[in-house]
Amino acid sequence: MPTAATSAARPHFKIGRDREGHWIAVETHGRGGGYFRSRDDALHYARAEAGADAVTFSARPLALRLS
Repeated sequence: MPTAATSAARPHFKIGRDREGHWIAVETHGRGGGYFRSRDDALHYARAEAGADAVTFSARPLALRLS
């Protein structure tokens, strides 16, 4: 069972569309993500980065933070 420390360090991704309708995956702390051709591509990326149980879908538009 994961501890609070390992859960906090583990990435979690949200998948959804931006305001223009593009598929994106965004790490919830802003440390990763990208634009994808399809929902499946975004899901594949997020699962590879964080694991299947660390991915959720957003009903609201998402945005990547560029810094």
